[in-house]
Amino acid sequence: MEHTGVEQTRSFALVGHSGDGKTSLGEALLHLAGEKKTLGKVDDGTSSLDYLPEERKRASSISSSIYSFDWSETHLTLVDTPGDPNFQTDGQIALNALDGAVLLVSAMGGAKVGTERMFRRCQSLEIPVVAFVNGLDRERSDFASAMESLRKIEVNATALTLPIGSDRNFSGVIDLLTMKALTPEGTGEVPAELAEEAEEARGRLVESIAECDDLLLEKYLEEGELSEPELREGLVQATRKRQLVPVLCGSAETLLGVDQLLRGIVEMLPSPRDRTPWSAPGPEEGSEIEVPADPAGPFSAIVFKTVIDRYAGTLSVFRVVSGTLTPDVTILDATRGQKQRVGKLILLKGGDHVDITVAGPGDVIAVAKLKDVHTGDALTAEKGGVALRPIPIPQGVISYAIQAKSKGDEDKVYTSLGRLVEEDPTLQLGREASTGEFLLTGMGELHVRTAAQKLQRMFGVEVELKTPKVPYRETITRRAEHVEGKLKKQTGGKGMFGVCYLTVEPKARGEGIEFVDAVKGGAIPRSLIPAVEKGIQEACLAGPVAGFPVVDVRVYCIDGKHHSVDSNEMAFKLAGSFGFKAAVEKAGPAILEPIMDVDIAAPSDFVGDVMGDISSRRGRVQSSEARGSTQVIQAQVPMSEMLEYASRLTSMTGGQGEFHMTFSHYDEVPAHVREKLVAESQAAKDGTS
Repeated sequence: MEHTGVEQTRSFALVGHSGDGKTSLGEALLHLAGEKKTLGKVDDGTSSLDYLPEERKRASSISSSIYSFDWSETHLTLVDTPGDPNFQTDGQIALNALDGAVLLVSAMGGAKVGTERMFRRCQSLEIPVVAFVNGLDRERSDFASAMESLRKIEVNATALTLPIGSDRNFSGVIDLLTMKALTPEGTGEVPAELAEEAEEARGRLVESIAECDDLLLEKYLEEGELSEPELREGLVQATRKRQLVPVLCGSAETLLGVDQLLRGIVEMLPSPRDRTPWSAPGPEEGSEIEVPADPAGPFSAIVFKTVIDRYAGTLSVFRVVSGTLTPDVTILDATRGQKQRVGKLILLKGGDHVDITVAGPGDVIAVAKLKDVHTGDALTAEKGGVALRPIPIPQGVISYAIQAKSKGDEDKVYTSLGRLVEEDPTLQLGREASTGEFLLTGMGELHVRTAAQKLQRMFGVEVELKTPKVPYRETITRRAEHVEGKLKKQTGGKGMFGVCYLTVEPKARGEGIEFVDAVKGGAIPRSLIPAVEKGIQEACLAGPVAGFPVVDVRVYCIDGKHHSVDSNEMAFKLAGSFGFKAAVEKAGPAILEPIMDVDIAAPSDFVGDVMGDISSRRGRVQSSEARGSTQVIQAQVPMSEMLEYASRLTSMTGGQGEFHMTFSHYDEVPAHVREKLVAESQAAKDGTS
């Protein structure tokens, strides 16, 4: 399994909607290539691609699986990506490092939201695509409807093969280039009952190929036909230039049509040299340089996955872009500026590993125990290398408060969580300062809960997940002047005395707390004014309405009184605290809630339900835009109304909807929400008093 040469290397992802059979198709490709003696199956747990315990339990992928194999003098790397929107981002990251994709489409349900989402990702990354309509042996399969569904999501699809029969009668495919029937019995003539349909489909194929090349189009218009070699070359170029998407068909379960797909992957998807060139920042600001797939050039690579392996430790999985890599050399993590020592080079075969001695452009390999190397990082030669751009990592959309189930496990939990976050960068662990909670953020509820399950399996610790507290804030709505803050305490001997007079006024959202020293004439000694400010800062941590932090207030200390003996820092600190709380209460105090920008993508059929649900959550729709068969709705919704939205959207759309949200701004809560929050705060105080 050594590097076979740039022209004989292919890397591709299997992408599409959840449940359409990507992993089964991957198993079929491995079996037909002679890599696996038996056909692995998802349902009985024999799949080499779904090898994680969580995947076998769910019978569904949760992580991109990588399998390198050889076929027909070509070295191929297959990346089986998850289709579930909770985990699909893992596949989107992997696409950054690959040269092509196979877009899987269900023969029963056609292209769905997940199909469109991944096709759009391929388009944005300029990755050529070959499509495969799977499941033609199933009931209610319909190749024509599947083709039409691809066109509805704006795929320039053209059929390369046609099915012979359907459902239980599916018996093979027709190759439209050769006009031959391909069945388990071998190559034969096109069945008479399908001859007319096949001729019409071939005519559409020839026209599609000709329209992608001016010379071919001119010859086609003059002669009315193109030779098979011309058609093949034209199809290859049109596919690699992303002018069209050839569509093959078959069944991963029965293997019919899969050998044509395997041949098509090798013939139509680009080698590392034929793909859109990689680029990197040049020496001058704003300049670009191309990075050719040259084995003799400087080494460069991009890390697109991190795997925590029970035996090998942490594996950094990367695609070699240029140069040649061998074991026991020093390279540079260009993203972090750190030197790294490379040990063994590992070829991944699902959950199995094979040691190799050399890797070149287009190869996907893993190296163990690279310190502080993370998914997305660019690697290069220690000297004279080229720094590729890092892969951007999407931010999570849903957070849960997380804590150790057993006291004493806290340190182990957070250390183990750090390892999980290292493996899956779409998980983020952070602490919300205002609530004191540790938050685990992911791409969906299932994503976060699966991470908790992995935590128990891999590290032996259990955690509890709870809906996080909303980080409410308090502020003021008007100016309040000359409010007294006073501490007078006399218990015999030296007492405590301090008086300050404060004026408060609102500031713009997000501007924080500002303290202004406006004291004149020495009413408060200069040395004690910082104590007043400190008292105000501490009072801001818990506002007088419901105990939430106070924000966006300007505080003027305008006057005061002091005693030569009884005044000290503590007295004026407390006076400042008392005065600030009294001033806030006179300045129209309000509770603020975080408002989120929310982007929701769902099939057009569900738009009415989605918009109605947004309104019920006190949300405001900003815009709605059609993108193929999908409608993208942009709205602003209070965070408190979005904490359990993932499961609701799944229920409304049958799992076909997805959403992303980011913080927008703080806004005042309506009266009924304020009353509820104040009551909850009072109940909490009563319960602890």
